Amino acid sequence: MRLDDLLEGMDSLDHMNLFGDMEVDRVVSDSRKVVPGSVFVAIPGTQYDGHRFIAQALAAGASVVVQSAPLDPDATGSFVRVSDSRRAYALLNARLFGNPSEKLRVIGITGTNGKTSTALLLGHLLNSAGRRAAVLGTLGLLRPGAAEFLSGSLTTPDAADIQQMLANLVREGATHLVMEVSSHALQQQRVAGIRFAGGVFTNLSQDHFDYHGSMQEYAAAKEILFKDYLAPQGGYAVINLDDETGRAYASRFDGLLLKYGTERASNLVITEPQADASGVRWKLVLKNGIWPASLAEDSNMACLSCSLAGDFQVFNCTAAVGVALLEGLELSQVKDALAAFSNVPGRLQRVPNPAGINVYVDYAHTPDAVDNVVSALGRLVPQGNRLITVVGCGGDRDRSKRPQMGRIAQQGSGLSIFTSDNPRTEDPSAIIDEILAGLDPDGGPWLRVEDRREAIQRALAEASAGDIVLIAGKGHEDYQILRDRTIHFSDSEEVEKYFAGQGGSIT
Repeated sequence: MRLDDLLEGMDSLDHMNLFGDMEVDRVVSDSRKVVPGSVFVAIPGTQYDGHRFIAQALAAGASVVVQSAPLDPDATGSFVRVSDSRRAYALLNARLFGNPSEKLRVIGITGTNGKTSTALLLGHLLNSAGRRAAVLGTLGLLRPGAAEFLSGSLTTPDAADIQQMLANLVREGATHLVMEVSSHALQQQRVAGIRFAGGVFTNLSQDHFDYHGSMQEYAAAKEILFKDYLAPQGGYAVINLDDETGRAYASRFDGLLLKYGTERASNLVITEPQADASGVRWKLVLKNGIWPASLAEDSNMACLSCSLAGDFQVFNCTAAVGVALLEGLELSQVKDALAAFSNVPGRLQRVPNPAGINVYVDYAHTPDAVDNVVSALGRLVPQGNRLITVVGCGGDRDRSKRPQMGRIAQQGSGLSIFTSDNPRTEDPSAIIDEILAGLDPDGGPWLRVEDRREAIQRALAEASAGDIVLIAGKGHEDYQILRDRTIHFSDSEEVEKYFAGQGGSIT
């Protein structure tokens, strides 16, 4: 692409030695990825400032440097100064790849909990109705019609990676992309080059205080999706009205708004929710005529069901249903597809075993998420049985949630086992000490087993037929991050190995 085409319309403050007929073929923010013909964008990061690596980028052949710092008149090279280099990086990559989000229906899902389940549910509903929907998020990228994810390391990838994915999806004939949008990605403007057809807000509870600092900052970061990135014509918001932050977002949103929840002011009203070991069931009432004309007039109520475990899944399902209806699906299509949905990897994922023990692996790693899954499973424990919970907390993350998670697990479980999660650079023993600080001395029984494999084995050994074992914190992850290395580790695999070692087959 010609440089003048790439930079056309850019909000530049200043420039130096620019030659518009220059050909460029990539936009990077890592000086190690520069090749001749690259545009290097210097981004001030949390650990490193890209401005320190401008010389290396030029030496490697960068055609142009885009930066937010004042230009040096004595420097050799071509430079553009912008007010926000993060935003410029995202927008330049979008233009380089042909603004692919304008050729797709992109639905963004944000919130503390429920993003992955809601995204997979929505992708399933759209594909069941003949759309070609991809899903991008914590589990990686699931292409339309694919059975397995292409794994990724971030909930929302780097701006250049996102735009390349979008371009590939357009080339492959995708019609929709359902993507999880993290608060980090919103604040760091990784999605600035994406035009979202719609945005979903699930809920907000304590998480990422190590990055955002407070609930107010965290909430403000999430709201960026609805304030800045929805398509100016027809962009819609789907917001959980049972959540306090959701109600605040809804009161400030002036576009097409779909509110869901048990609140009577909702457009999708959840009534008579039920949950048991087979899944969830509820009645959904459509109110306050914002629905597409294609939706039959008599389709204002439906009895819905889904095999996902946990009563909180009713909200995730309803959010997905709301988007599907706004995207033109019929309620009957949605009902049938929802009933056929099977599971979400690592989200109350049941691990079959020959011992009659109900073993679940879940990604719950915040106080609210642990409370949700412990409460949901606690209601399913048969009389005379107990819930055994294995849980830890990640290192180098918000320390204030550790005692809360310990207290919640103890209060809701017949036995709690506290162990390691991803300790990263912290001492695993010190992390567990902080978890234990929240326990009630007169509360339920608990054990301390630092090694996660041994903790899982101990939980399974303690369990009897009819008991429920919850292994929380890592969910779908197949690794454990230690101080000096990352090792392969999967909670579900550890369960399977335990029972295989007991002489039983996994059925």
